[in-house]
Amino acid sequence: MQTEILKDYISRDELAARLGKTVKTLVRWENDGNGPPVTRIGRDVLYSIPSFEKWLKQQERAAKGATSASAA
Repeated sequence: MQTEILKDYISRDELAARLGKTVKTLVRWENDGNGPPVTRIGRDVLYSIPSFEKWLKQQERAAKGATSASAA
């Protein structure tokens, strides 16, 4: 049962499922410093949904060869 204070957080398993990635991939991203920010509570790893969404937007890149007008 999730408490009110954790309503904006999801587990590593849930994020992996939503992204269609494995938990192992998320662990690798964290270890490489490339993944979304994590919050640790004891052994539990949680992801803040707003922080994840911000991280995801930061991953956007223009396609190679795209002009600035077409990238907008």
